[in-house]
Amino acid sequence: MTEKNTNDKASYEDYLEELTGLVDEIGRDDCPVDQLEIKVRRAADLIRNLRGRLASTETTVQEVLKELENDRKVDQE
Repeated sequence: MTEKNTNDKASYEDYLEELTGLVDEIGRDDCPVDQLEIKVRRAADLIRNLRGRLASTETTVQEVLKELENDRKVDQE
């Protein structure tokens, strides 16, 4: 498993791919117990990062849609 620092500039898709791999590894019967805690903590960090990115994107999309609505209102005047 290659671990990435959640402060780097990896894409959403990179983090999602890493998380998917971790979930697969954690779910296997042969996942070493010694690695389980590390993998679960990394998965939690990735989930937090992904949620944050989704929330930020949602906010940006809402702001852009509001701007477009305001532009439309101005154009109709």
